[in-house]
Amino acid sequence: MEPAICIEMLYPGMSPQEKIRKTAQHGFRNIEFWGCGDKNLDALEQLRQLPWQVRYVNFSGQRVGDLIDASTHQVLLQDIAGTVPVARRLGTKTLMILSNELGEGGRVVHPCQEIPDKIKHENLVTGLRKVMQIIPEDMTIVIEPLNTVLDHPGYFLTHIEDTLEIISEVGDRRLKVLCDFYHLALMGENPVDIAQRFAGSIGHIHIADYPGRNEPGTGRGDWRKVLMALHDNHYEGYVGFEFSPSENSDDALEAVAMLWKEAFGEKSLSRIF
Repeated sequence: MEPAICIEMLYPGMSPQEKIRKTAQHGFRNIEFWGCGDKNLDALEQLRQLPWQVRYVNFSGQRVGDLIDASTHQVLLQDIAGTVPVARRLGTKTLMILSNELGEGGRVVHPCQEIPDKIKHENLVTGLRKVMQIIPEDMTIVIEPLNTVLDHPGYFLTHIEDTLEIISEVGDRRLKVLCDFYHLALMGENPVDIAQRFAGSIGHIHIADYPGRNEPGTGRGDWRKVLMALHDNHYEGYVGFEFSPSENSDDALEAVAMLWKEAFGEKSLSRIF
């Protein structure tokens, strides 16, 4: 189990590569982001070399199309097919996807209210099977349930057990759940309980404190207990911290580093300089 940092909401105004350098200086080499279309891939590749040795562990495989709407599956598959070569270039083994396309500010572009939930479920299973047919054997797809009470009204997948049921129906070992504790907590689920019950079924994790979606220590989450539950239940993937800093990004990253060291010891992170 290793920590990762999502750079998107950190260091406003900086380029992605500047954000990555700043993040690495706080001891975090595992990086994730949202879309790859706005990134300078040459610059990102250079950061995989010495002295930075950055690893890109996860980013969005799909930015358009709705898995719950069969009429958009073709455009969604084309989007994912175009993302796979980028993942290969950056050494990324995990791509995250969503049940619904999100627009500016996380708005659900197509709630598809005209489609009955039963058909949405069927379309989602069918669409995921199509996705897995175009994904290399050594790559993992993680699908993410999101909250509808605050950030994403109209989104279809909202709970971890419903998501795991769909994954079971698809029946592909390369398909797993992206467990975002912030979103699930807002939907009334308990992060410690999730970690204890479902650690073996999780492909990637996101943490932000709730309800504010800021760094650990700013809300109600008992994150040391969550990390210990994941460790004790043999979760071996990445724990991505995807949050908006409550004040400045340097202090927020130091809060994450302190949490990780409290859980796993002083040598669990190393500075570059």
